[in-house]
Amino acid sequence: MNEVDQKKRVRKEQRRITNLLKAAGVSEQSIKLREAMIGNVSWMKIKLDDAREAIKTSNIVISYDNGGGQKGIRENPLFKGYENLWRSYMNGMNSILNALPESAADIKAKESEKPKTMLEL
Repeated sequence: MNEVDQKKRVRKEQRRITNLLKAAGVSEQSIKLREAMIGNVSWMKIKLDDAREAIKTSNIVISYDNGGGQKGIRENPLFKGYENLWRSYMNGMNSILNALPESAADIKAKESEKPKTMLEL
């Protein structure tokens, strides 16, 4: 895939995340503060999609031959790279999701979990 298509896909993902945040009631100021994070998370999402396609038919482990009689099996570096990128993506998404306001239902559920007296502790 060429660079122009990738940039379009990233911008589309940025708009999707921004629109979801707006729909959830996140303020424009809060979204603006997270703009760089949204951009990076969007880029990681596209890279993860592309990587998933690239490793779709790859094995998790591959054989290697370093020469000099050094042979064996090792973890496929494609999977290791995917795993690291996935971890970073999830951390970024969690940071973005922390901007979401709590819904009334969530607040009521938390209130009902709180003990009302010392005896309930």
